[in-house]
Amino acid sequence: MKNAVAWYELKPGFAANFHMTEDGKYFGANNTSRDISNEVDLAHLKKLRSQADVVVIGGSTARNEGYKRSKNFETYVFTRGPNDGELHALHFSNEAELVGHIANLKSLHTRLLSECGPALLSKFLELRAVDQLFLTVTFTGVPTQQSTERIASQVLSLGEYQIEQFEAIDNSAVTLWRRA
Repeated sequence: MKNAVAWYELKPGFAANFHMTEDGKYFGANNTSRDISNEVDLAHLKKLRSQADVVVIGGSTARNEGYKRSKNFETYVFTRGPNDGELHALHFSNEAELVGHIANLKSLHTRLLSECGPALLSKFLELRAVDQLFLTVTFTGVPTQQSTERIASQVLSLGEYQIEQFEAIDNSAVTLWRRA
C-alpha cells in the first residue's frame, strides 16, 4: 500500500486511530476529518481498517462522518443518546460501563479499532483501555518527534502513553504510541 509504513499493524486488542493537524484541528470546515485528511493518513486508515474485526466510534463521530454498516467489519457506536441508526449501539453513562463494553468486545473479537473523536479517545486513554494508538499529525513543514508529541498532548490525554514508532512521510508524522 503506497505511503503505508510496515510497522502500522493491528495487534490483538483495542487500538485507536486518530489524525490531526499541527494546529490541533481534528476536523475541517464541514465538521469531518475528510477535510483535513491527506494521502498518507488515508493509506494508514485503510491499512488499519483492513486488519480490524470491529470499528468503534462515538455518537458524534458517527453522525458527523456519516458512518454506515461495513461488509468488512462490525461497527459499534458508543453513545449516551438514542440508537444511531443501523450501527450497533453501546449505551453508557459512566466509566464502568465503558470499560465493560470494551471488555465484552475484546472477548468477542480479536482486533478492535477506535476511530472516535478526542473526548472519547482521551477517556479510553485515561482508562488505559488502548493498547495501540496510531496517530498521524499533518504539518506545513517537516515534522519532528518532539513537535508531534507536543501537539498530541495538547489535544489528547496521553498520560502514560509514549511514542514507540515515529516516521516522517512528506509533511506527515506517522506514529505508534503505547503505555510506558
